Amino acid sequence: MHTPTLHKTAYNRAKTPMCGSLFHKKALLTVGVAMTAIGSALQVYASVPVGFREQCEKRLWVTYRSFNKELERTAQFAAMGITNRCFFAANTINSYGNPYSEYPPIWKGFKDYNWEAFDAQIIDLLNASPNAHFMVLIDLNTPYWATHKFHLDSFTDVTHAICDSKWRERTKEWMLDFIAYAEKKWGNRIGAYLLSGGATSEWYERDRGRTSRNKDEAWVAWCKARGFCFGEAVPSSPSLGRAAFENLVYDPKTEADKIAYWKFHNSLTADIILEFSATARKAIPRPKEVGVFFGYYLTNSPLQDSLAHLDYVRVFASPDIDFFMAPANYVEREVGGCPGSQLVPGTALRHGKRFLHEIDFGPHDQKRWGRGRWKTLADDLAGNTREAAFAMANNASYWWFDMWGEFYGNLEVRQRIAALKKIQDGLVPAPSVAEILIVCDPESVYHVNEKSPLERAFGHYLHLKLSQISAPHDTYSFDDLPVLDMNRYKLVCLNSTLLITPERAKFLREKVCGGGRTVLWCYAPGVTDGMTLDAGRVKEWAGVPFKTPGICTTQMDGWCSVYAYDYKLFTPETLTQIAANAGVYLYLDKPSTVFATENFLAVHSKDGGEKAIRLPKRVAKVVDFLAGKTVAHDADVFTVRFGTPDTRLFSIMSTTQSSAEE
Repeated sequence: MHTPTLHKTAYNRAKTPMCGSLFHKKALLTVGVAMTAIGSALQVYASVPVGFREQCEKRLWVTYRSFNKELERTAQFAAMGITNRCFFAANTINSYGNPYSEYPPIWKGFKDYNWEAFDAQIIDLLNASPNAHFMVLIDLNTPYWATHKFHLDSFTDVTHAICDSKWRERTKEWMLDFIAYAEKKWGNRIGAYLLSGGATSEWYERDRGRTSRNKDEAWVAWCKARGFCFGEAVPSSPSLGRAAFENLVYDPKTEADKIAYWKFHNSLTADIILEFSATARKAIPRPKEVGVFFGYYLTNSPLQDSLAHLDYVRVFASPDIDFFMAPANYVEREVGGCPGSQLVPGTALRHGKRFLHEIDFGPHDQKRWGRGRWKTLADDLAGNTREAAFAMANNASYWWFDMWGEFYGNLEVRQRIAALKKIQDGLVPAPSVAEILIVCDPESVYHVNEKSPLERAFGHYLHLKLSQISAPHDTYSFDDLPVLDMNRYKLVCLNSTLLITPERAKFLREKVCGGGRTVLWCYAPGVTDGMTLDAGRVKEWAGVPFKTPGICTTQMDGWCSVYAYDYKLFTPETLTQIAANAGVYLYLDKPSTVFATENFLAVHSKDGGEKAIRLPKRVAKVVDFLAGKTVAHDADVFTVRFGTPDTRLFSIMSTTQSSAEE
């Protein structure tokens, strides 16, 4: 195999360790400034959110990534200041049946490796970008040559592979050998390893509840360990697709095996990620980081249970994983919408983890990848800016994913990306100021028949609609509620909470349902208490009987309940009114997408023209980042002319910040 020649300059730089053992000086300085800025945030909050300090101490990655070589684009991004490069050390084929990598496979057989293929990727990239540092995706899926040896393919049946001890042993062996070689040869250039497996290398499962010998045996053992008496009978895929209550909610008396099966199914993926990451962490010296694609609760797929990401809270708590990656949702990507992330940002924050937002939107003139749904260059600019702003507002990392190439060929798009990188470099992390909270509830989703069309009420739908109402929102999980300061939230959306046990009921009454707060419910809150199923309990929380038509608002004892059986009634327009009635601060008169922290504001709009933007409090100065000019002094409202479409980013400066700058 021909190995490209590494230029002498690139070779010398490749041997030079990164300053500060992986952190650029500027990155270290940014973190230091960020930690100082937390003091000013304390003037607004009694304390910063749980995990915020730890999150700020993690590295913030702004990266260029592609499946292809894209050496010219790599050089262009390096010239734009984006020298972090992610590449995939892949041995497998993708969903289209094509190799993930343009280089030969590395893993050729048990203890048989083609390291020259790995070296060639790094050498080529260093020739294009001599100052590059790398995030390396390790392919933990089954190479084609091994599918017959294992009698399985982890790409299509990852939970079945997990239940095979030989697969785990051999895959772990490959992972450790890869890390050992990479660290010895290129360790001074590698800042993070990303563990990838399952469908699309994102730890998806696509078996839809199908059984196999290995998995059936694991199910029996899992049930016996928990004292479940139905362990010998494995629920069939057809039975999992039926539920006693409206064909949507399983009855815990008669269908407890189905609820338990989905918990077992999801625990498998969590277990293997925890096992592999703990093993990898011992072999990877800190402060290098370990990342994983996981936690896709807000997925566009209606198959939340079988996707096998629901046990994400346990994985997010792992001390062996530093950050989690997820792409933007694949629906409502058009300008004017806001897909957000498929994982739950607040839960990552609670555990002190950053998440990485994958920006993989095809431009308007890209022929192969049509999911971007952007029609003009103006759409490309506004859309890409919106996605970067979402990451900035969440103190998140992000990468520009040039999936199969041709995404960033336009000079104006690249210039915008370069400008966004400069904004990111100077942005001091600050906590959210959202007054709306969405609560994700995986424990409730285990009780749901995912094949029912009504299942979408409990996933991403409300998140997408709330993203368009001119007010920011936070997204956490039910398990996070005990550690959250709820005082800031005026509207709490418990749209997925079907399961209300006596313990949950007590907690909700004490911490959530009170304080003049508005609580929004969908479908059948409290229909199950984990032991029985009773639609009569819905009225206790909704204020009206189950299936009452329309959107029902009921004044409760110290709080307000808003309920709709049909989740589709919650549109941006109706949610805007609900939020206004709850006292939520709306930044604009008309629905738009807003991201906000104490010092950062972004507004995305499909429509152009003059827009008056209102701030929750008077500030010393507002600076338009992209225009590079001050748009307001000593003001709580300012007017800006938007293009059609447009995304504008603003620096919000308090009196103290403004004086320090001057």
